[in-house]
Amino acid sequence: MAPADAPIPLGFDVVRHGYDRAQVQQHVTNLESNLRRLTADRDNARAQSAELSRQIDAMRAELTQLREQVTGATQPLKPTDEVHKQLRVMLEVTRAEAMEITARAQAAAEQTFTTAQQASAALRSRYEFLVADLEAQQAQMQAEHKAALDQARAQLTQMSTDAEQRRSKFGEQADAQHRQVEQEFESAMAARRAALDQEIADRRISSKREAEKLVADATAEADRRTTEAQQKIDQLTGLRQRVSERLRETSQLLNQSSNLLEPLETEADIIAGKPTS
Repeated sequence: MAPADAPIPLGFDVVRHGYDRAQVQQHVTNLESNLRRLTADRDNARAQSAELSRQIDAMRAELTQLREQVTGATQPLKPTDEVHKQLRVMLEVTRAEAMEITARAQAAAEQTFTTAQQASAALRSRYEFLVADLEAQQAQMQAEHKAALDQARAQLTQMSTDAEQRRSKFGEQADAQHRQVEQEFESAMAARRAALDQEIADRRISSKREAEKLVADATAEADRRTTEAQQKIDQLTGLRQRVSERLRETSQLLNQSSNLLEPLETEADIIAGKPTS
């Protein structure tokens, strides 16, 4: 096979009269230069077409499960349009993947936020229940305390009445006994009041601690779920950006292939001096 830059034999007969030899040689040189340039461009286009076909085959292997969606194409294809069809198929499939990923990302984000809101609502309901229960216990203890005081006052009144009756009957002995009874009663009531106050304080502290712990747990759980939701959204956003980048690259490949796969003028037409399109 002759080298690409070797002169092409033209078959001119050497005669004394005819075309100007310098002009003919210059024309031949120009034709050879154009032919070499076009041959190099053709080889480069073929190399790029081969690389493009390799990339298409690699992408086709990843998207085989979706090829049935485009098998019903009815438009007749030219031999050089097969690569265009494959690129369009890949472009449509990539767009479908981008739409699916976007929908999946939105659904996942909504589901995660819904779950976090439900958990927060449940914890908030539990906290409100505990607060209401604490208030009910306090009200009950206050009612019991008031009932005990009322009962003690009634007993004191009865004891005072009895003591007054005894004093009237027994004199000073009754007075001393009455004072002793009052002191014992006051001491007993003071001790009971202190015990009730301590019990109320203990229950209030315990309920407050439980409520604070529940609020802290609810806040931590809500923060954790929110963080997980944000991480999922970030991951899906990154995936969507990568798919968008892949879609742009595919569109660029499709545009490049449209220019590279245009039919080249034949060598015979170039030598014959036909105008190029």
